[in-house]
Amino acid sequence: MLGIEIDRRRIFGLDLLRALAILCVIHGHILFLLNDTSLAILMRWPMLHGVDMFFVLSGFLIGGAFLRHAESHQGSVGRKKLGSFYTRAALRILPCYYFILLLYYILVKQQIIAGSTETFSVWNFITFTQNLFTPFWGFYWESWTLSVEWWFYIIFPLLLFLSCRFVRPRKSVPYICLLFCIFSVIYRIIVSKYAADSFWWNVWIRKTVASRIDGIFIGVLAAWIHQYLPEKWNRHALICFVSGVLLMVFLCVVKSPVHTFYSRVVYSTLLPISIALWLPLLCRMRPVKNAFGGIVSHLSVLSYSLFLTNLMVAQLITAQFSDRFHRLGVWGYFLCWLLVFLAGYLLHILVEKPFMKLRHKIPS
Repeated sequence: MLGIEIDRRRIFGLDLLRALAILCVIHGHILFLLNDTSLAILMRWPMLHGVDMFFVLSGFLIGGAFLRHAESHQGSVGRKKLGSFYTRAALRILPCYYFILLLYYILVKQQIIAGSTETFSVWNFITFTQNLFTPFWGFYWESWTLSVEWWFYIIFPLLLFLSCRFVRPRKSVPYICLLFCIFSVIYRIIVSKYAADSFWWNVWIRKTVASRIDGIFIGVLAAWIHQYLPEKWNRHALICFVSGVLLMVFLCVVKSPVHTFYSRVVYSTLLPISIALWLPLLCRMRPVKNAFGGIVSHLSVLSYSLFLTNLMVAQLITAQFSDRFHRLGVWGYFLCWLLVFLAGYLLHILVEKPFMKLRHKIPS
């Protein structure tokens, strides 16, 4: 529909999670438009964590793909698979990422939106080092998540490639995942002294690669369970889902000051665990062949482009059209949704889709 191509092999339950994730992200970024409107109560409601859903999904899908490949190749991951993955990942991530980086640079330089290109070098954003161990702020805010994803794409396949020389993935992967979970926890403990208020908690704890990469490896661990313990994965799907939902409700409802050990260290690990517990049931969901199923599939396909454009749209509204949108009341909020979808659709059609066609030509 409208040039958006849907692969019929997609898993509906995972598409549903991806669609929910992008809706939560967009809502969180444009929520300010509901201030002083009849729907202002929504601003006080707890929100699901869309970025963490993306992290867990990435770990589950990429981890699962590598584990299946290894098991079909005598427990090894070769150079050909590694090169193919890196090429496909680059074609998937980089074109849209760099295009939006260029747009942000122009908009900030021309003072169309707020921000600074001087505080942090643009080279850091080009090399995904803007938030590796230390935080950034004031420019291309949403890039923090892509940096976390990108370093996972680099590190995990390489570690698997090297470890396969000595031990099969069935034995090595749980230890790799545990290593990075421990690493992130230790990092958060070390830098917790800098998280003095909500802003510094946000940039140090929530938005650095070292602090958040454990969320993706929790998704990899879920893929390992799915691959090697399928009977338990299926048998306990419902109880895992209910447990995950209850844990997520607890994390959303029970708030703790940012200076506590729970907020600085524990919270960021519990969050992806709660989402990973949903996966056994979501993987069993059958395709929904109606309008709802079509909406979910299209949202899932557009999710990356929507993710990269929604905050830019919100910043443009804030900088140039704030009064006009607030005069529209609730309709300003819905108009913003429409503009976000238009911007995401254009990015998908003009930039993402052509490179995805190239990507499809490379064997996975």
